[in-house]
This record gives sequence, structure tokens and C-alpha cells, in this order.
Amino acid sequence: MADETSIVVVGRGRLGSAVASALGVSAVAHDAPLPSADAYWLAVPDRAIATISGALPPGALVLHSAGSLGPEVLAGHRGAVLHPLMTFPHPPGTTVPATLDGHPEAVALGVALAARLGWTVVGGVDDRVRYHAACCLVSGHLAALVADAATLLAGATGVSESVARDTLAPLAAASLARVVAAGPVAITGPAARGDAATIAAHRAALPAELLPTYDALTVRIEKLRSR
Repeated sequence: MADETSIVVVGRGRLGSAVASALGVSAVAHDAPLPSADAYWLAVPDRAIATISGALPPGALVLHSAGSLGPEVLAGHRGAVLHPLMTFPHPPGTTVPATLDGHPEAVALGVALAARLGWTVVGGVDDRVRYHAACCLVSGHLAALVADAATLLAGATGVSESVARDTLAPLAAASLARVVAAGPVAITGPAARGDAATIAAHRAALPAELLPTYDALTVRIEKLRSR
């Protein structure tokens, strides 16, 4: 279906640029005039989707990729949500799971586009808010933890933050792989061991702005391991 359908990607950010390039189709800025097409893929900020959708011809075939919004934001169109659980850009060969919900015709287009992009459609979403929160925990929140850890390591060793990130990367990747494979039982560290003395030493050394995060994660680890 996608091969026979003219598609315009609206949005020239990281996602829009990546999918337009991979599909060999044009991408326009979200505030530019919209050319005529058989279908539109809105790869724009969440807050812009309703406005852009409202400017499309009634009944248009439309996809959007905002994980926090369902297909209802495309009311008046044959719309669906095709949301990749991935950050862009990403290394070549990375597995890209995606969720897909909406009007049957738009879902069929989404399936075809996902196949062309090499994405794996894993199903739909019943609870959009919890779904998006889960995605954020392992993307933006995880990235913030790595950034803070790199700052700590750089201060403790004298290396640059870039070198610190490279140094921590194997540990982060291995830890993530272990918990993905085995679940919470794979979590290690003083909170998992009940090592109160080490936790206290950490708390004394950490900057005040990191204490709420450290304390909250310590409590979560203790609860997860107690299961």
C-alpha cells in the first residue's frame, strides 16, 4: 500500500528527517504550506498535531507519531498513531519496536510503512498515559541518569565528561542487558545488598540536587529486590 501512496512527512526534526530519508519521500516544516498528497505523516511536537490535523482536507489519511496522544487527536480524518519506541538517530541495525492504533485504512498504511522502515509492530496501546510514561522512564529519564553519573565520575577522576560517558557505557549496557533478561533479580549495588553504610557514604558525598533521585531509586531497588 505504501508503495502506491504518495506520502508527505510533516516535520523536519530528528524523526521526520530520518523517516523521510529512509522512505525516499519529501519532508516539509511543520509551519510550511502543506502540499497535496494521498497521505500525511505528522512527525511534529505533540502540541502541534491538532492544529496541523485541522488544516488537512477532511477525511485525509493521516499518521502521527506522538506516544502521548491517541488517534482521537486526528478526529475527522482516517487517522492512526504509529509510534516507534526508539530515539532518533540511532545506530544502524537497531531493533525498532512500534505500536499502532487507529482507523483500519491508516493502520494498513502504518503496517506497510513500518515494514519498509524495518520496524516491528508489536500491537496497540490500551492506556496511553502509562504507556508513554514507561517509554520516558527508559529514554529521557535513563539518559538523565547517565548524564549525572558521568558528571560525578568526571569530578572523581579528573577525566572529561565525554570520556566519563564512554567509561560508564559498558557498565550501563551490561546492567541493562541483565535486567532485561532476568528482571529485578539482576539489579546489583548497595541498595540491592542492604548495605546501609555504603548508601550513607554515597549520600554524604552526593550534591544536594541529586539526593532526591538517589533516595527515590534506593527505595525502589529495595522494594523490587524484596519481591
